[in-house]
Amino acid sequence: MSLRSRLILLSSMLVLVGMLFGMAFQVTQARKRVSDELAAASELAFQLVDTMLGSVDEVNTSERALLLNRLQAMEAVRHLDIRLVADDAVVPPVVPGVTDALAPAWFAKLVQVPAVVRQRRLDANDSVLIRSNAAAEIGEVWQESRDFLAVLGLVLLMLNGILYVTIGRWLRPVKQIVDSLDHAEQGDFSGHVPAASLPELRNIVEKLNRMTTVLRQSKAENERLASLSLQIQEDERRNLARELHDEMGQALSAIKAIAWSLQQRTQNPESPLRQGAEKIGAIAATMSGHVREMLGRLRPALLDELGLVAALQLMVQQWNQTHQGCECVLHVAPEFAEVPPELQIHVYRIVQEGLTNIARYAAARKALVLMQAQQDFRILVSDDGNGFDPRHKRPGIGLTVMRERCQALGGHMAVATKEGEGVRITINFPRTFAGNNRHANQVRLNDNGAQ
Repeated sequence: MSLRSRLILLSSMLVLVGMLFGMAFQVTQARKRVSDELAAASELAFQLVDTMLGSVDEVNTSERALLLNRLQAMEAVRHLDIRLVADDAVVPPVVPGVTDALAPAWFAKLVQVPAVVRQRRLDANDSVLIRSNAAAEIGEVWQESRDFLAVLGLVLLMLNGILYVTIGRWLRPVKQIVDSLDHAEQGDFSGHVPAASLPELRNIVEKLNRMTTVLRQSKAENERLASLSLQIQEDERRNLARELHDEMGQALSAIKAIAWSLQQRTQNPESPLRQGAEKIGAIAATMSGHVREMLGRLRPALLDELGLVAALQLMVQQWNQTHQGCECVLHVAPEFAEVPPELQIHVYRIVQEGLTNIARYAAARKALVLMQAQQDFRILVSDDGNGFDPRHKRPGIGLTVMRERCQALGGHMAVATKEGEGVRITINFPRTFAGNNRHANQVRLNDNGAQ
């Protein structure tokens, strides 16, 4: 239950408690009012009857008839039941008036007071009976109490409405703070929470905004350093590949030429010189193959010559030839050719590292590399291998390198995996990032070169 709901519930309970106390006070006052009203009415009626009868103990027939007519007229007196009864007659109970319908039974039971009974003897056999009837008075009291309860209910609704709006306005920054923290947990520090009206929340908002600003700056700096570090690494690999190609290639070519020259000095296959020259040539050829393989890992020449798509296709083809137990399927959108050359190497290395992890750890039978280009660029590397439990296993170096290269692309990387259900790595990076940071990367390279 939210804080707003709890506060409104608390205020409603307090108002209800106040209504109960008010109702109890109202019932107490109503009982007193009914009792006083009935007592006064009964006393007044008794005095009137007593005045009518005077001091006459016996009345004649004509006077008796006149008196009965007057008493019958008084039976409709408010709050009273006046009648002429014989001594041996059974007095019927008071019949509630129609005003009982104005008050519910529970209220009438709470307010009901004992009836006031007064009796004045008329003659030796008959008496005048005066009894109070609280029905009308209870009905009036209920009307007033109902209005009182209606006003309290209206006050409760208005109070809850005011509290709902006011507390919602006060606590609006709380939801914004939670949303900002959720975004920060996902690595998005761009949110800014507006200033709050409450002093306590205002301090929290100010500190949160300062924290997100510092984290945003730190993240931008880390991404810049990571991108610069990766670019420097690629430059070093490019330079190393060039040196291997130039220096080692020339040396191996010279060794193979000398070995061929030694082979030509003798035509005897059994000659130790010829056999040694053949071994030297074979070793030089093997080293040349290793050098070419190292050059391909350091800097794929096809990436510079034919572009990213062709380089990926060749890499997956060679990977399938090397790993017969697992088949990799590649789907590349043509729009990936739009990735700037200085960022293509990151895309290439991400796919390369993903396939390396599959070959080392997954024990998979099928792998998929899907590269889509919709609103953003999207890379998916998945397999049907062992998988792992991310709660009990920290990411390895391969995933860390992939995440760093993803940050260099200005993107986001998500890893979905369970034990026995393979691994699914999804990387999204914006098209605008690649274009907007092209000049920035060149500046960083120039700065690095100057250093």
